[in-house]
Amino acid sequence: MIFFSDLQPLSASERKRYEARRVKLEKSEAEVDKACAKFAEVETGRQLQVRSDFMFRAEPAELPGDPSDRRLPAPQDRPPSTRLPSPRGIALRVYLTALFVAQSRNPGTYPSNPLPVNDIDTVSWVDLFATPSELSRKGDRNYVTVRDKKVRQLHSAMDRLSGDAFQLVHLPNGNKSRGKYEGFQLLHEHGAPYGGGSNPDRYMVPAEERTPSLPAGLFHNGWIHLLEDTEINFLLMLAWLHFRFGAQPVFVASDIRLRQFGLGKDAYEAHRMLKRFGLVDVEEDPNRDFNGYLVTGYNEGTMPKLHRFVLRREGFDEKAVPKIRSAIDRRLR
Repeated sequence: MIFFSDLQPLSASERKRYEARRVKLEKSEAEVDKACAKFAEVETGRQLQVRSDFMFRAEPAELPGDPSDRRLPAPQDRPPSTRLPSPRGIALRVYLTALFVAQSRNPGTYPSNPLPVNDIDTVSWVDLFATPSELSRKGDRNYVTVRDKKVRQLHSAMDRLSGDAFQLVHLPNGNKSRGKYEGFQLLHEHGAPYGGGSNPDRYMVPAEERTPSLPAGLFHNGWIHLLEDTEINFLLMLAWLHFRFGAQPVFVASDIRLRQFGLGKDAYEAHRMLKRFGLVDVEEDPNRDFNGYLVTGYNEGTMPKLHRFVLRREGFDEKAVPKIRSAIDRRLR
């Protein structure tokens, strides 16, 4: 499928972003295949279930400065999902993956964590992640392996998730010099309370019909490793909207997007790539040009029509690597 926007010329900055993403894809491909194979060996849920508190705050946050500036709330006032991302970090993916694995247990139970963090003789947490890391030299004779780098990334993610700012994970062995991250326990998706305090609630497996959800193909077909955090957060927002309003095309006003989802304009634009990947259908206002700006057809006092979205669950049944490669190559052509 070719979108009309594919016919528009790429700017220099856009081309650079697409080319960088293609390089990242090529570096990650082998690791993605390995992670998908490991997922097949682990018991998981039938879909990813995420309670609303993780991506949506019921009480709208205050916006800084003049509300007309449409700036995001302060980080501590955003939902956990849109606060977790950090440059080169994998905390968002780690937490969602841990939820997915925990959901192999019965609803209403507190899941245990039997997987080791890093054990080459069995499936470990480190095996369930793929990154573009490469073997590198450390000194004249020593090398830092891809697995070593992934372990460091996983440790860093656990430090972030268990910190006071998030409180999404508890480290029962956190005071030990060895095995600090073994047996980590999930905490409730609401994390640290807004305004300060502690999260004493352990994670309980939810009932499927009571939570927003994303397809299992997000993990089994490698999408979790290759989507950007902004794209994952857009999907979480869309899952919440469908949970609330059903399978019909859904939309979100900018005030709700900013104050309750904590999703800025750049993250909102993730729908463009997700549409190219076949994961989201987008019904755009016909009176906007390809760059999304209002150009014609509005009388004074009328408002432009908001984009309507539909999550294409069947899109996750396809393998992520060839689908993303095809979308990138088509756009670069």
